[in-house]
This record gives sequence, structure tokens and C-alpha cells, in this order.
Amino acid sequence: MDNIWNKIPLEDYEFHMQHASVGQLQLLNSLTKKYLDKLNPKTAMFLGIAGGNGLEHINNKVTKEVIGIDINQAYLNQTAQRFKNQIPKLNLFKIDISSIKAKQITQSDFIWAALILEYVYTETCFEFIHNNIQENGYLVVTIQENNGVTSISQTGVETIKTAGQLFKIVQEVKLLSNAAKFGFDKMPLKKIFYQTGNH
Repeated sequence: MDNIWNKIPLEDYEFHMQHASVGQLQLLNSLTKKYLDKLNPKTAMFLGIAGGNGLEHINNKVTKEVIGIDINQAYLNQTAQRFKNQIPKLNLFKIDISSIKAKQITQSDFIWAALILEYVYTETCFEFIHNNIQENGYLVVTIQENNGVTSISQTGVETIKTAGQLFKIVQEVKLLSNAAKFGFDKMPLKKIFYQTGNH
């Protein structure tokens, strides 16, 4: 059965994410810049890269390779179109990280998992991350904080409503517990696990 995200056009997704009632596209863009500037990764992996929001902040003198993961090939094609001339080593992979376990693509020193754990199997996602991050690498996770609301924000975009069938609230306590199973923890321990809330 085809994943729901393969039926949501990128323009619908981006319109929803930047809608005034959501504001997540802008927030995630600024957070991407913040962590790229702070961590200066040589290899950066983005889970659920969609249309490449934030990739304009990549400094090719610092970050030598960018890996994008998404379930929707059309999203990846658009990301390639937008950034192929800006990022020389941009590698994009169509992968459902909920169903493919232990797949290794590279060893990144920075993985950005922004608003993806709400739509995938958490433990499987962490296994994928574990197999694609370097020792002493940085994992940045952003989760949704909906104050108990368990539905997608209403922005008038009909297609995005179907994502509500997959959406689940990720509790920070359970998130940290799952992260710990795979050797991640918060600063300043050896493997780094950042958790930043998104409102």
C-alpha cells in the first residue's frame, strides 16, 4: 500500500507548512541555519527532506556532502532541481525509514530529523539513524508540541489532512528512552542527542 506522503503534492505541503497558523517552514529554516553554523558538519543528512527547506544555508567550504532522505520521489526531484547547482555533492535517496531496517548509506557527523518522528515508527527510525551516524556525531531532533491536540493544523489544504492518519504525538520522555536504546543522550555525552521543541 502506497504511503500517504506520496499523494501529497509538494506545493500543498509547503503552503501548509508556511501558513500563518503553522509557521513551521520558517522556524525549521532558521533552526537548520543555527545548527549548521554551530556544528559545522562535513557530512549532513536530512531525514524527510521534502523540498530542501534550509539547504540554502549549506556552506560548501565546510559541508562536503549533503544526503537527503524522503519517501516521496517527486519531493526529491524538486530538491535536486532547486539545489543541484548550489551543492556539488547532493545525494538524494527514496527510502521509507519506517520499513527498511538497519540500512546504511553513509556515516554522517550531523543528522537533522525535523518533524518526522510523528509519522514513522520511532524505534525503526532510530535504528536507521544509528546506522548512519558517526561516533561523536550530532543528531538534532525537532518534535511537535501541540498541547494535547492530536490532529493536523487546519490551513485549508485538503491533501495534507490525509497525513493525520499517520500523525502521532511524540512524548519527550518516550523519545529520550528510545534514543537511549541506541546510545544517544543529551549533551555533553559522547553521542549527542539534541531535542528542541516546536510550537
